[in-house]
Amino acid sequence: MNSKKLLTLALAGVMTLGALASCGNKEEPKETETSATTKGETDAVTAIPRYDYMDAVVAPDVTIDKSAYTDLTLTVPNYLKIEDEDVQNYIQQKILFQNRIAENGTTQVKDKPLKLGDDAYIYYKGFTDGKEFEGGSNWDDESSFKLGLGSGSFIPGFEEALVGIVPNQTSKETPVEIQVTFPEDYDEKMAGKDATFQIYVEYAVQYKLPEYNVEFVEKTLKYEFKKDFYASDRARLDEFESYVRETLVEKMAANLENAKIDALWNHLIEKATCQNLPAVEVSYYVDAYKQEIQYYFDYYTSAGGDEFKKLYPTIGDFALVYMGLGEGKNWETELQDMAEKMVKKDMITHAIGEIEGIEEVTDEEYKAQIEYWVNYYYGSMTENEVVQSMGEVFLRESAFADKMKDWLLNRVTFTYEDGTPLESSDGGAETDSESETA
Repeated sequence: MNSKKLLTLALAGVMTLGALASCGNKEEPKETETSATTKGETDAVTAIPRYDYMDAVVAPDVTIDKSAYTDLTLTVPNYLKIEDEDVQNYIQQKILFQNRIAENGTTQVKDKPLKLGDDAYIYYKGFTDGKEFEGGSNWDDESSFKLGLGSGSFIPGFEEALVGIVPNQTSKETPVEIQVTFPEDYDEKMAGKDATFQIYVEYAVQYKLPEYNVEFVEKTLKYEFKKDFYASDRARLDEFESYVRETLVEKMAANLENAKIDALWNHLIEKATCQNLPAVEVSYYVDAYKQEIQYYFDYYTSAGGDEFKKLYPTIGDFALVYMGLGEGKNWETELQDMAEKMVKKDMITHAIGEIEGIEEVTDEEYKAQIEYWVNYYYGSMTENEVVQSMGEVFLRESAFADKMKDWLLNRVTFTYEDGTPLESSDGGAETDSESETA
């Protein structure tokens, strides 16, 4: 039900199109063992065979024109762009809502209309195309769901549609109905679909939202205005909202970078023709993806209890949701396709490196890659342990992939889908900072 601008793309973690390094040798296949681990699980290392083709000649198996990777213009999704609406939503949902004040403690109110700021305790069930959809109902649960109105927890329009409803005028026999539309950036199964929800509001706990004004920004949020003189309070708030925008741009930076990488590799894989994909590499990626899905399925099965088991009785049920796939999809077939795509990415990376004469990794780049993984595991592994666990082949491949990613991205101009240049919409603040608003 939650719809926020995406903070991860596709399969999260190290299993992303831009994060994996290539390994494998197609001329004289030379298998090596690389460790696949889950972050924080340094004592549970599973060695998976890899190809080592840093020394191989890859270009003959890859057909790609030089124009396919120079002077490109590619697009990223519009939802990654921070708009004025996003700024106002953040102020409403994250700042005002989080600073709300209880009006009458935890008293259960049933005879007053709901308003923004209240906690509504609800039962709901959703329908698309006249049929109840999976995961869209708590109708049969033992207790109601607490939904903060104005928190942005549910899809746009859902919380606002509850405003004005009087709890004791609803019941499971006489629920109210609301109409909403799932966002285009929702998962593949529900994106863009119209939905009807039947809702029974059991009761509310009432809160009052603070007034958004200069006094609130200055005294409650402790924001320090930059100038000595402002023409109006609106000018002060404009400055604060610019600060909020900069914060949101910084928060979106990592997702924007991932979207650029995805756009680049989707383009190159479309333009290139690869043959003789090394089977051991395809198997490596399939196994690595399955290990990741299995890990999270086991974790959430253990932590989520009966409710999780009810929603996802098998790993296949979980995998469809985890991978953002719609009904009728075969998750294992999708993993196979993803693995082949990753191998093509690796082959294209090496082919371009060979063509351009830059297929090498310096000692400095290799050491930087080791340091990256030491930090990734929060210092729980020494440099020697990282090398022993992952192997020099993987580390050099990973360093090479990082270098090629930067080399290729520097040859692309990116715009949003509506044609807006990234620079004019984000102020160039594409960083990995995670600074918080007050």
